[in-house]
Amino acid sequence: MQRVWIVVLSVWAMLAIVAVLAWSSRPAAPLAPASAQTLVVKGHGGKQRLVVVKAPPHATTATSAVVHG
Repeated sequence: MQRVWIVVLSVWAMLAIVAVLAWSSRPAAPLAPASAQTLVVKGHGGKQRLVVVKAPPHATTATSAVVHG
């Protein structure tokens, strides 16, 4: 019976350690709101126009391929 109590106490101790670690960890940083980007585009006849592009934030990696359109 003594071994059973040791197992029960060790499980509770492990759960307490996990709870303390989970409680003390910082939450993930929220994503920034979508920001607008202004581009200068040359149209017909060489006229320049301002275009506002709204895109959600996204992560980029160094291994991302460059798309040539």
